[in-house]
Amino acid sequence: MHSLLWEAIITKIVAKRMKRRNKKRNLRKKYYEDWSSIPSLPLKAVRRRFSVKCRKKIHRRKKELKKKNFADWSSLPRGILEMVAERLTFIDCLSISKVCTSWNRVLGEELPRWQRHGFPWLLVSDQQNKEIRTCISILENRVWELELSEAYGKYCWGSFCDWLIMVKKIDNFHLEVNLLNPFSGRQISLPLIWNFYHKMVHSGLPSENNFICMLLHSQYCELAFWVPGANSWRKHKLTGEPFEDAVFCNGSFYLLADGFNIWQIDVRSIYSSISKGDDDFGTQSKIETQFLEVQRPEILQEGIILHNHHDYQILRYLVESCGELLLVCRYFSTKQDAVLETLKFEVYSLDFCQLSWKKVEDLGDQMIFLGKCSSTSFSAMELGAGIRNSIFFCNDPIVPWWNEWDSDHLKGILTRFGANRTDVSNWGIFRLGNEDGEPFCFHGDIDHWTYTWFTAPSWWCYRNIPPEGSS
Repeated sequence: MHSLLWEAIITKIVAKRMKRRNKKRNLRKKYYEDWSSIPSLPLKAVRRRFSVKCRKKIHRRKKELKKKNFADWSSLPRGILEMVAERLTFIDCLSISKVCTSWNRVLGEELPRWQRHGFPWLLVSDQQNKEIRTCISILENRVWELELSEAYGKYCWGSFCDWLIMVKKIDNFHLEVNLLNPFSGRQISLPLIWNFYHKMVHSGLPSENNFICMLLHSQYCELAFWVPGANSWRKHKLTGEPFEDAVFCNGSFYLLADGFNIWQIDVRSIYSSISKGDDDFGTQSKIETQFLEVQRPEILQEGIILHNHHDYQILRYLVESCGELLLVCRYFSTKQDAVLETLKFEVYSLDFCQLSWKKVEDLGDQMIFLGKCSSTSFSAMELGAGIRNSIFFCNDPIVPWWNEWDSDHLKGILTRFGANRTDVSNWGIFRLGNEDGEPFCFHGDIDHWTYTWFTAPSWWCYRNIPPEGSS
C-alpha cells in the first residue's frame, strides 16, 4: 500500500517537471523562430542595437547610483556652511562660493557684514572727467574698470570701507560733497562746505545711519561735524598745536598734534553738542575735547641710516589696526625732481596707560594700507594673501592741506622744466624690518595725485571674481 502511494507521488512530480521543461523548450523555439523570420536585419546590427540599449541602461543605472551615493551640496544646512566659512580665508571662500548658487548667496550676501569685508583696491586719480574709473586690485594683480556715471565731474577725496567721498568744485569757495558706494550705486548728499578743509574722517559706515563725518584743516586747527539729519555742518576750533592727521578708533576721533601729542574727541560729546545747538554753520559747537600729552618717540635711534640722505622730512599718519592706535612715520627726501622720495617707514603704537609711543618691530598678521585720503589695515591670514608685516602706500603730496582740485596747475610741471622723471611710480610696498634686506627707495611722480584706498565688498567679489585658476 505504501509503495503504491509513493510511486503515485513520484510519477506526479516527474510529470510536472517534464511539463515545465517542455514549456521552456517551446518558448525558446518560438524565440529563435521569431528572430530567424527577420532576414533583412543583419546579425551585427542586432548586436549593435542591443549594445546601445545596454549602454544606455548602464549609464542610467550609474546616474541613479551617483544620486544615491553623493550628497546634494546645495542642501547643506546654512549653519554648517557658516562654520566652514569661518575657518577659511577670503580667497578660499571665493572658490567654494562657485559650488552652487545657494552657497554664493549665503557667503556673499547673508553672512554678517563684519565677516569677509572684501579686497583692498586703489582708485586711480585724475579721472574726474570720465564715467569709467580705473581701479587696481593689488593682491589679485588685476585691473578693473567701474562704470560710475554718478562720479562724472567729481574728484575722489577719500573713502571709508566700500564708500567713496566725492567732491565737485562749484566755485573758488564752495564744494559739493556726496558719499558714493560704487558697487551698490547708493549716494548720500552732504551739505555744502567751504573750500577750506583738506580731509574727511568717518566714524562708521554711511549705510548704518548713525555715523559722524568730521572735516579737518590742519593748519588752522579747525574741525566741522555732520550727522545724518542735520541741515548744516557744525564747526569747532581747537587751541594749541596744529594737527597732521586724524582717525576714528574705539568710539573716539583721535587727532595727531604737531608734537606727537593726541587730541581725543568722544562721539557722544559730538552728538550731545549737535542736538542742543542750532543749524548755523558758523556756530561754534561746545564739544568736549581731551588733550593727551604723549611722550615723544625716539625716532632717530642709533643704527638708522637713511641711505646717506641728510636732508629729509617726515610725514605722519594715524591708523586704526585691530583696536590699536598706530603712528606711521614716513621718511622722505626733499629732492626737487620728485614729489616724494620715500626712504623708510617706522611704526609706533600708543600705550594709553603710560601715554607713550612704543615702537612696533613687527606688524604680525596685519597689512597697513596708507594714504593721505584714507588709511586702513587688513588681516593677511583672513584674506589668504600671504603678505604680512607690510605697508602698502601711495604717492602722497608733501603739504597735507593740498587737495587735488587745488593742485591741477602742478601737473606736468616737471616735464615743462625738463626734470629727470625716470624710475617713478605711484604706489609701493614696504616690509617692516627691511633695513636688513635690499636698500629701499620709492620715487613718487609729481604729475600723479595720490590714489585712494578703498574696499571691494565681499558680495561683489563673490559675483564677479572667478575662482583662482579659472579663465
